[in-house]
Amino acid sequence: MFRFHKRPLIPLLLAATIIAALLCQVRGDVWEEKVRTVLYSLKKDSVPSYATEMVDTNGVPYVYYAPQNNIAAGTQYNPTIVANYALNYYRNFLQSKDSSQLVHFNHCLEFLRSNTTAVGNAELFLFRWQQPWYPHVGQPFTSGMTSGRAIEAYVDAFRLYHDSTFLHRAQKLLRGFFIPIQDSGFTYQSAEGWWYEEIAHANDTTPHILDGHIFAILGVQQFWQQTRNDSALMVVQKGLAALKYQLPHYDAGNGRIHYDIYNKEADKKYQKILAGQMQQLWRSTGDSTFLTYFNKWNAPMQRPYLLRAFQEGNRSGILLFAFLIATVWIVLLVGFKLVLSRK
Repeated sequence: MFRFHKRPLIPLLLAATIIAALLCQVRGDVWEEKVRTVLYSLKKDSVPSYATEMVDTNGVPYVYYAPQNNIAAGTQYNPTIVANYALNYYRNFLQSKDSSQLVHFNHCLEFLRSNTTAVGNAELFLFRWQQPWYPHVGQPFTSGMTSGRAIEAYVDAFRLYHDSTFLHRAQKLLRGFFIPIQDSGFTYQSAEGWWYEEIAHANDTTPHILDGHIFAILGVQQFWQQTRNDSALMVVQKGLAALKYQLPHYDAGNGRIHYDIYNKEADKKYQKILAGQMQQLWRSTGDSTFLTYFNKWNAPMQRPYLLRAFQEGNRSGILLFAFLIATVWIVLLVGFKLVLSRK
């Protein structure tokens, strides 16, 4: 009859702890979401999701917006989400050559084409439903981020098909960047530069969402790199000037970021997005300002996973660590038992 000796238990526990810590460092951010889902399930609760994304038979996304702030937006086709999916379909097709990704990409492009509103010789995306995140911003609203993302999708389509029609569509959206917000556009024009609002309405105070402004710039930047269009260059330069002027207001210190002008703190998802945008702008412009903010905002994500989890009081992360220790320890004990049984 095999009996465990107490002597190897502590070394095996130490080994399990080290292995669990390494696993957390590599996969912790992903696995903790699964732990969080289990916790909500055990409590007979649900992980909050105020915007559940789905796709129709053509691969075009639509979103169910749960009631929030006394606003029930319901199910909507959101052009911003459609443009995001189009860009992902394009990248997936380049990597996999899966023709279904290309089909979905084309359907998203067609949706974007058919859901703009002409304003003179320009085009805007008008959202004719009430968004629930900033209830004081009315409808219809428009979005610089949406136009920027759609422009980027059209540039990708041109690079794929070499059809100038896509550049003409992008240029109509580009003209929308010259419409001031007081004239129902999305651009705040000032001496410090131009700010492209993600949720824009002429008669309301809008939230100046940081990543939305940057996505607008990055989309137009792609158009300029493809065409060397002077108007696109002006939009990029004015947008970068406003961004550099405003960045200190979004820096919350200690690597933290303000998401909007109301000092809402960026969560993990947006921390990663915004740090990545700073890196992308630094690489495309060579401006050291963006490198400085990338280093600041990227630093918290480089801290060891367990240090972050304990500092934040992240229950899901701490439980994940404990679960991994127990699991690895059991595996090591079983392995140790098998080795001894063969002697």
